[in-house]
Amino acid sequence: MKNVTKLIAVDTLRQFGLGFFTITFALKAGQIGFSALGLGVVTTISVLVSIAITRLIGERIKQSSSIRTTLLLSGLAMAGTGAIVGLTKTTPIFVGAALLGFLPPLGGQFVAALVEGQLAHTDASKRTETFARYGFATTSAGALGALAAALPHYLGASSSGAVTAMNLAYSAIGIVVALLAITSRAITDDATPQVAAPITEEVSVESNRNINRLSILFIFDSTGSGTVTPALIAFWLHQRYQITLGHLALLYFVMAILNSVSFPLAARISKKIGLLNTAVFTHIPSSLLLIAVPFSGSATIASLFLIARSILVEMDIPTRQSYIASIVAPSLRTKAAARTSMSKQTGRAIGPLIGGATLSTIGAVAPFLIGGVMKIGYDLSLWRSFKQVKEHPLNQS
Repeated sequence: MKNVTKLIAVDTLRQFGLGFFTITFALKAGQIGFSALGLGVVTTISVLVSIAITRLIGERIKQSSSIRTTLLLSGLAMAGTGAIVGLTKTTPIFVGAALLGFLPPLGGQFVAALVEGQLAHTDASKRTETFARYGFATTSAGALGALAAALPHYLGASSSGAVTAMNLAYSAIGIVVALLAITSRAITDDATPQVAAPITEEVSVESNRNINRLSILFIFDSTGSGTVTPALIAFWLHQRYQITLGHLALLYFVMAILNSVSFPLAARISKKIGLLNTAVFTHIPSSLLLIAVPFSGSATIASLFLIARSILVEMDIPTRQSYIASIVAPSLRTKAAARTSMSKQTGRAIGPLIGGATLSTIGAVAPFLIGGVMKIGYDLSLWRSFKQVKEHPLNQS
């Protein structure tokens, strides 16, 4: 578990950086004249690069036990991204930052995939709580990051200066990640199944079928999420209601705190109504609140809808992660985590194009409505497809 702890530490730093970079990246895009469509395009480019990096890392892990070099290069890429976004004033160079694969919302997503793959091997009695604690830690770090976005503003820096300072702070966190990689001993992928039972062809086929079905559904869900990314929401709130950096930071801090609280709450609820029911029936109301956001008549009402949504929207994460581990053969849990992570990234590459294009051409209602409807469709399809799927026999004690 030492390796998992190191990976969680790196992921916590990454989430802290994304906490403020999501906001300041969106504001910097507006400062240099980007439209919502332009924001969607660079986000999609970044996610596509992230998918390629994740695939390469997956191949590397098969060939070598050490991922320290990968973390080093990732820290440098994160540092480069923050420096480019913070210092550039021209569109082509700004777009170039996307080629490093570390723009929000999924910058460095491969670290989370590695952690999920290892945590999936936790004993079933503790698995959901373990995923909940992991989500609580990283989401809380994101909340503190969001709050940190306002620091230069409250210290008297100009709006432009505050945005630049925080983008460079993201670069500094990347340097810290790189230094951690350099000074740490080799970090290895030591996830091994706790159950050494042999896998028959029938067992393997059943598990792979479930993995494939989940992967397809996750593409649909993450496309809906990508249609209204946190960066796009910040961009829209700033453009529509002229919300300042300080107020955006406070809003995103409150939202992230509620996100983090929802993780242990989801674990408690799942013990009463089940993992799948918790994932689905808390997610649908959150999507309805998302649809309501553009119909609000003021920044206050829009913010209240987003805050109310925050207590529900992440409840499906620890329950879904634990559920996936429970319905596939133990030796396929790491594969399931990697495959479903790739699917989520794929959807996140598609969604920003839809969100940016519809916000620019149709108006604010379109991306929120499309995203919310897609996510509700995903929830209903997930429940219908898996309500009869039981825990895998090899996972039963």
